[in-house]
Amino acid sequence: MNNIQAMKMFMLLGDLDTKQEDKLSDKAIAYKEKIVFSTMRASIPNWQPPSNWNSLANEEKLNRLDKLQSV
Repeated sequence: MNNIQAMKMFMLLGDLDTKQEDKLSDKAIAYKEKIVFSTMRASIPNWQPPSNWNSLANEEKLNRLDKLQSV
């Protein structure tokens, strides 16, 4: 299993554990963010998150993280 497949698996497990109404919570976003950012750092040396990441709304963050999960 490569890094991307593992990332998708862990994100799916997080989705199964998150209630629909909590999908945009800081906790749910932080879980996916941690998985994606760790995967990116492991795959691409010196990778950095987008410079505006912390200023984005949770809805936009979730949208971007979900796009990576569907790749």
